[in-house]
Amino acid sequence: MNTHNCIPSTDLTEAEVTPAQWNQTELLQRAGGLVREALASQPTHVWRMHREDMLQTAVVAFLEQADQPAGYAYATVRGTLKNYRWVHIRGLNGGWKSLACIKHGYSVMNFADVLPETADEPLDGPQTAAETLSARQWENVPRPVEWAVLRRQAAPGQTQAEILREVLYILAGMSGNFYPEQLYRAALIITLLGRDYTWEHVEERTGLSFAEVYDIYWGWRKRYLNPYLQFSPLHQEMIKLRGRMRITFFEELDPAFLNTAVRKMVVFPHGIYTIIYKQRSRSAGRRAGQVEASLQKMRQVNGQKLLRAMHLGPVGDLTKERLYEASFAVERKLAALSA
Repeated sequence: MNTHNCIPSTDLTEAEVTPAQWNQTELLQRAGGLVREALASQPTHVWRMHREDMLQTAVVAFLEQADQPAGYAYATVRGTLKNYRWVHIRGLNGGWKSLACIKHGYSVMNFADVLPETADEPLDGPQTAAETLSARQWENVPRPVEWAVLRRQAAPGQTQAEILREVLYILAGMSGNFYPEQLYRAALIITLLGRDYTWEHVEERTGLSFAEVYDIYWGWRKRYLNPYLQFSPLHQEMIKLRGRMRITFFEELDPAFLNTAVRKMVVFPHGIYTIIYKQRSRSAGRRAGQVEASLQKMRQVNGQKLLRAMHLGPVGDLTKERLYEASFAVERKLAALSA
């Protein structure tokens, strides 16, 4: 028998290429190629936000499979990046997708859980499966009945309305001159996503596209929420106090404060509005010099910011009932713009 054409089994093993044989440059190139493949259909702002994190995720996944055949390592890294997209880009951290991601070691921290904490705990980022399961006392195997019982037995946390109020105070205390509608919209988006609503639900609730919701969510968190969490507890309380001074909720609005001629932002159950006060011109008639109030709200239609207002009456005669009625009158005017 001719043995010259036979290849020993040890040679077959050595012929298998593994990630351990790649140098650093080749490893980064291969990881970068898979990241570009995973982000191929994503808009530019998603690339800017996630490319570096996904590259690091791909490199780590390759190193974890360093002794496996290259084909197997490629399949593993593709699966890891797919899980990253589901959790960190699309925010679909529920159902079987969530279980699959937890199995591979990725999870998303709930904003409601980290909001009261200090700056020592990051707002974003993956947790290990062990940390997630330890914190929630949940298992990797689906147990919906047991999970429902655990949720019912758990101590009640903040309601959605309470979280929205906290976020609104923080954004109002941290930000500069923004329209009240911008503040409220950003707070609502952050609150809904923090409460594990899907991106699709938030798009429907706000009437915005995914790209718009995505930019608002990450932009406001990066510019205001993340810096807020870096401050000391005393500094954080001062910021929230400033936010409370700028924003008033309708149910807490005092009639005396309502009749004080100071510009205010008032949050109703159905939106946020601005009360402005103006002194009538002396040439305007017998009520010259009287300070009167108006309720107004802005809406963007076809790229233009349009303002609609309702007259409330003179200071001293303003009532919460009149204010509430005027808010719906403003909404009807705004609805006519989009008709």
